[in-house]
Amino acid sequence: MYKRLYRNIEQLLRQIDDAVGTEDMLRTTVRGIVATCAEAYGIESGRLYRERHDDYVLIESIGGLGARLVGKTVDKNYPVVEALQREHVALISRDYPGFDPELEAQFTELDYAAMLVEASPSYILSFGVRRTDADTEENLQLILETIRTAVGLKLRQNVLESQLRQAQTIQLSLLPRELPQLPGFELAAATFPADEVGGDIYDAQPTEFGSITVAVADASGHGLPAALQARDVITGLRMGMARDYKITATIRRLNRVINASGLSSRFVSLFYAEIEATGSVIYVNCGHCAPLILNAEGDVFELPSTGPVLGPLADMAYRRSFAQLRPGEVLLVYSDGLTERKPAPAPAADPEATAEFGVERLIEAARLHLARPAAEILAAIVTAARDFGGAEPWEDDATLFVVRRLPAEQFKPGRTLGQVLSLDQARQGAARRRGDPA
Repeated sequence: MYKRLYRNIEQLLRQIDDAVGTEDMLRTTVRGIVATCAEAYGIESGRLYRERHDDYVLIESIGGLGARLVGKTVDKNYPVVEALQREHVALISRDYPGFDPELEAQFTELDYAAMLVEASPSYILSFGVRRTDADTEENLQLILETIRTAVGLKLRQNVLESQLRQAQTIQLSLLPRELPQLPGFELAAATFPADEVGGDIYDAQPTEFGSITVAVADASGHGLPAALQARDVITGLRMGMARDYKITATIRRLNRVINASGLSSRFVSLFYAEIEATGSVIYVNCGHCAPLILNAEGDVFELPSTGPVLGPLADMAYRRSFAQLRPGEVLLVYSDGLTERKPAPAPAADPEATAEFGVERLIEAARLHLARPAAEILAAIVTAARDFGGAEPWEDDATLFVVRRLPAEQFKPGRTLGQVLSLDQARQGAARRRGDPA
């Protein structure tokens, strides 16, 4: 008997898991319990009530008096409903405290089992039972408690998925649809979240002075909280630029906002730069991976940190630094999710196995394509990192922004190029310091 009971429960759980939306799931549950448990447990009818301000209204009726019951109501102050709101699951007969025979006769002449599902609005599921021996009552109690737990988990999952969809919409709306154009330069960028949404984000905006800004931020962790923190960073940077704040003033204000956000266990690393048509790069590096400048001669220059990560301390000073991007050179701004990608599973005794993709492999992949367009450089690096990890998903959010200054012989006045790879495309598919900090 118990094997059959668990088979029935398993079948119902599959139906619940396949349902879409709260009400669809509960209608499916009522129908499923009536269909699955009728013979074994004497269930003859099922009803679903939706909460309103002062009552519960019947919205689904299976068996018994059928659909003609739809629209009937039960007040919230009815003692049986009040008890159900406290106990959540109950087996109700004529001797149940507060039972009203005249009211109940509108719905069924049978005893019934009921459960409350707390949601917004809440729902009551009720099942007319034609026999109620001790074993039947015990099994019905077990079924309803199990189903109620499964429904509650599904509802929480639905809420989380809705929040993730909203966060993804917000995050996608912040990514630039097109990268800005700067004469003599090519741009390409992509981000690869480890979850549905991630803590990495990039941005690029034109300025009124003919230059562009480039930003890559990495909020600690990943998922929804990190995505919302990354969103705040990009919003703050754009507000600072709109108000014509100096770079360091914008970063100081942003750090205070993140510190005051209440997410004291979180922090954000950030690289933010203004790139001029002359190749001058004015930047602030707030604890981010040191971006790299590569040239055709094989030299590699880093753009090191100019201050700590944003968030932990409210009163921090951040200084500017400077670099020069010369014709034919490439700037790579990346997050640690790219360089810390783990290798594909390899034999434990393999002496060549390494712990992560690393900066050297990133540089090697870029060097092979320095003469190619920025989008091809980006694709080559991402492919190398993906291949290094085999079929494994990204362990952490990964972002790459490539800025290539065209060689003098390739640049013609008026030529501007920019390419951005979307999240969908991405899923399918340090610095030179040439001046003293101010």
